[in-house]
Amino acid sequence: MSDERVDCRLCGKAGTRILGEIPDSDYFAGRVLGEPIRGGWLWGCDSCQSMFRHPILTDERYLHLYECGAPTQWGGGEHRLDCRLISSILSARPNIASVLDVGCGGGDFLVSLPQRIGKFGVEPAVAAARNATARGVSVIAPTIDGLPDNAKFDAVTMIDLIEHLTDPGAFLSQIYSHVLPGGIIVVSTGNPGNRIWRALLQSRFWYCGFPEHVSFPSLGFFQRWCESNPGASVSQHVTRYQRLSVWGAGLACLMQTAYFASPSVFDLVGRLGLNLIRTAPMGRRHFVPAIPGLFRDHHVVTITRPADS
Repeated sequence: MSDERVDCRLCGKAGTRILGEIPDSDYFAGRVLGEPIRGGWLWGCDSCQSMFRHPILTDERYLHLYECGAPTQWGGGEHRLDCRLISSILSARPNIASVLDVGCGGGDFLVSLPQRIGKFGVEPAVAAARNATARGVSVIAPTIDGLPDNAKFDAVTMIDLIEHLTDPGAFLSQIYSHVLPGGIIVVSTGNPGNRIWRALLQSRFWYCGFPEHVSFPSLGFFQRWCESNPGASVSQHVTRYQRLSVWGAGLACLMQTAYFASPSVFDLVGRLGLNLIRTAPMGRRHFVPAIPGLFRDHHVVTITRPADS
């Protein structure tokens, strides 16, 4: 592995290096898998400062896994600081009359927006899309490939999405074509600029342990993307995912430390815990600590399309 050379999946440059091995996982989109997904390696790019997982599955395999995902696996509750921040960004633009949420899940974030805003979604998980529709969201297509060419929106939100993509740059370009002049794209995702993640915990940082997470775009990546799209501009807000109580932060810190010290021991403790919870998914053997909010490890990035484009 040390002799392998991998170009950055995000900027295409060759200056990458291995930051550690990612443990395998048998839990994807809220479902226990029959066979674990290989964790691969976490790579860092010295050019754009992004990080990414390699090797990964094919796009077709990922789509199938998402289509079979649990309907309530991802949500945008009021406890989330990034969702509050995105809501404030949208509210500061009174001209926004339509919002497309890509990967809308069950519609949690969209239904939290003012009634005056038209709410549209893209969602591959059949059960989640059904839930969103029942809540008044117009789910247009399972993927952006199914969007009509004339479908244009004042704002497109991508919350907990871009880290799931195998080619974030191409995806952004595709989405950009559906943004009205003067409109915005708002992205919320893990921030690879976080020093605890990049310099200390690396491949054993909680956020990159989930098998759905394959790409971790930096601010530098978004800036380079904007440079290739004349007139587009970018801004960034660094935030926590949510606030934790003192006790919650202490437990999260303990879990992250244990996972960093030994993922295999963390798996053993997880299996013992499942034996005590009869309603938990059985057969699972690999575990990652879900500890959002312990660090300021997320960033909300806004890309603005020029009004004259």
